[in-house]
This record gives sequence, C-alpha cells and structure tokens, in this order.
Amino acid sequence: MQASSVGSPADSKFKAIVDHLLSLDYRKRREFLWHRVKPRLARFLYKFRSLDPIHATSVDHLRDIVVRSRFWLSSPLDFNDPFDMSAQIVVDGTGKEKRQRIENILKLQGLTWGERQKQLAIILRKPLTEFDRIAKTTYRQSIERAGVYSFAGDPHSILMWSHYTSYHEGFCFQFEVAKDPKTFCQSIIVKYSDDYPVIKWTTAVKDGIHAAIETKYRRWEYEQETRIIILESSHQYIPFDPQALRGIIIGCRANEASVQKLRELLVERSSRGLPPPTLYRAFKHDSKYKLVVKKEP
Repeated sequence: MQASSVGSPADSKFKAIVDHLLSLDYRKRREFLWHRVKPRLARFLYKFRSLDPIHATSVDHLRDIVVRSRFWLSSPLDFNDPFDMSAQIVVDGTGKEKRQRIENILKLQGLTWGERQKQLAIILRKPLTEFDRIAKTTYRQSIERAGVYSFAGDPHSILMWSHYTSYHEGFCFQFEVAKDPKTFCQSIIVKYSDDYPVIKWTTAVKDGIHAAIETKYRRWEYEQETRIIILESSHQYIPFDPQALRGIIIGCRANEASVQKLRELLVERSSRGLPPPTLYRAFKHDSKYKLVVKKEP
C-alpha cells in the first residue's frame, strides 16, 4: 500500500490508510510510515511557541497544546507572510468549459437552475476581464477560509527559535506522527519556489490549488515546514491524540517564571491522566553557532 502525506479525513483512501495504521502496533506503524507513505513524513514534527507567563491569553494558548490537546487552525489572513498561498490564476479553456465552471460556482452558492441560467447569461456577455475578476475572487475567498496549522522540521534551528519563541525565551513542542496518524498524516510537506504556482481556473483548478497551498517563497526553506490544511475550517480547533506530544524543549533564554508556568500546565495535564512529555533544554554551544539540546534531569 502506498499513500501520500497529503490527505483529508473525508477522503476514502486516506481513511483506509489511517484505519490500517491504527490496527498496527507502534513499531509496525512506524515501519509503515517510513517505508510505505510517500512523500515521507519525518518521524517528529515541531511547533515553536512563545509564552508571556503573566498574560492569561498567552498561557491559555499554551494550555491548548499541553492540557487540552488541540490545535488552533489559523486563516492565511493571519500569516506574517502576505505572499503565502499566492498563485498566478489563468482563465483557460473553451467557452463551454468556462460556462460549466461558472455554473458549478453558482450551484455552490445555492442558486436554483433558473437563477443560475440568468446569472450565466449576464456573466457570459461580460469581457474576459470579468472572468479574471471572478477567478481571483473565488480563489481568494476559498483560501481565506482554509484552516492551517504549521510545524517546523528542526528543533535546533537558531532562526526558528529567534523568530517564533520571543528570542529563545519560549518552547518547542515535539510531536510524533506514528502516535496520531489520523491527525498528522493529513500534513502537507511544503515546497519552496521563486515563482507563484499556476492555477488553470477552468480546466485544472484542484491541481492548481493543491500546488498553491503547498508552496512558499524559497527564502523560507530553512523552516522545513509541514502544515495541516483543512478547507472551510479557519479559526477552529482540531484535537490531537495526547500521546503524540512526546517532548518539550525549553529555550536557552527561558526565564524561571516561564518554566514554572510550563510546569504548572504539566501538573494540569497529569491531573487528567495524560502521559507526561519528556522535558529538554536548549543551550548555546561553547564554540559554534549552534544549539545543544539536553534532557532535563
């Protein structure tokens, strides 16, 4: 059996693969993911997070991961990179294909057959620029409603710690894919490019959107990003199996108040009977520009 790391819970093939994985013991599940799932996901995915220990909202965001075992799906509108999920949209195809594409969009809007025919007649009389406007608008609206949760690939990345943990004062969470394939096998491995993906709006829109949501600007390559994307699900939570949280790395500049707040959250987690993640701490190397991660005593 072969699978893609791009999957959706609504997809029957994806569901069959997840059911098969869940029927295996832990060791065989890891072997299956390593040898049979292409493109291959890393064993561990990482999430860098900051923490303000005296700010209740900041603490509660960390509680979502540590205690409640859930991820918040952001909208692309929330991203720090306005180019993320951008695309070059090309209105291609014959007149008949354009007509069918517009009718499908109108159908999704809940219009009756008669209403669709009236709208079609109006739109088809408009110049080609109107098709461009419709194509760009429908794509933007679809992307804005997508729910996204991003992971990094390297817990030793100095840049990631600097950008996403308030200058190494926060934490890095380690998740193991094999412990929760239902959640993490949905992940898309991000590709990097200097050029926008092309969406052929009339004849190959699904393939184009797939390329757009998995592509970022080349200079972001150091993030080694993997992301969960669920359409029509922005600003919602998705649960994950608490067993998947295997470790937490404390930043090399984390202060005692932040570490104490993390330990309090771990006590909350323990009170729910959830398995304890292993604690680590990052340190600056003595002679090189690198981080050393050691297990906490």
